[in-house]
Amino acid sequence: MGHYELVTMAAFTTFSDAALARYLIMFDIGTLVSAQAIETGIENSNYFLTTSKYDENQEYVLSIMEDLSFDDIPFFNGLLSHLGHYGLPVPMPQQTLDGMTSTIFSGKPTVLFPKLDGEHLTHPSVDHCESIGRVLAEIHNTLATRNFARANPFDADWMSRAMQSVHHMISERQQQLFARVLERYIEADALTIPRGIIHGDLFRDNALFEGAKLTGVIDFYHACDDYLVQDIAITINDWCTYPDGGFDTDRTDHLLAGYEAIRPLEPEERELLGFFQLVAAARFSLTRLLSGEEGSHLKNPVEFLSLMERLSP
Repeated sequence: MGHYELVTMAAFTTFSDAALARYLIMFDIGTLVSAQAIETGIENSNYFLTTSKYDENQEYVLSIMEDLSFDDIPFFNGLLSHLGHYGLPVPMPQQTLDGMTSTIFSGKPTVLFPKLDGEHLTHPSVDHCESIGRVLAEIHNTLATRNFARANPFDADWMSRAMQSVHHMISERQQQLFARVLERYIEADALTIPRGIIHGDLFRDNALFEGAKLTGVIDFYHACDDYLVQDIAITINDWCTYPDGGFDTDRTDHLLAGYEAIRPLEPEERELLGFFQLVAAARFSLTRLLSGEEGSHLKNPVEFLSLMERLSP
């Protein structure tokens, strides 16, 4: 199998097949058959693995954390284990023979998951949007039953620092727009609308479907304490837009209907949804701008910069 390398990510980890085989011994999942880099995402190094045990192949996902610390991982593993215990379609961290889910590979925090069935959607239907709204509300309600805590890494202080780092990449008009969003975002810290642990990144490429059936919600590594409506806004911005940046009101209505079938929104949450969509567009504009210098971004920021301008009052 040779030597693996991720060449499309902001930070990547390389390793040999022998090193990976040694790492997998602690899980007792058989012999390594293959490893394939997942060449999407800009934060973690991820691989599809196939192993063989008793002449049967099993598939896994290996996630090597490039930015998260060893202290961060128990929060995410506990969160996923909690959601999985209550029947939500999330990947449960694989335990080692001595019961550990947080491990070290190549000197970095690493987690092994069984690979979930299903495919990512390119063109979600209204029914898909209703399903994703429903599962998002189920995630919020389920996580509220246990005392999880993680500070928001994308708060107003982060936004301010990020704006300073990317000011040379954006126009003066865009700088002014970011400044207005930041001013309102700082004021929003005093809101009393419902908070809790959010997914924080529920894009189409973090959900799996088999036909109309939702089979998985993955990549919880942006999960943190935030306003629940922020999670809805992030999700709508990806699931309910047209390629030209406009919004499909039917998909939006179905996503909200699915969500409210599980957890009805408070009137103030509904009123603030547009504002939090603007905050979400600003956040993902910044994370993409930070992923590289102009012309070499790992993910193109133009989509979210345009969306931010469209959402701006």
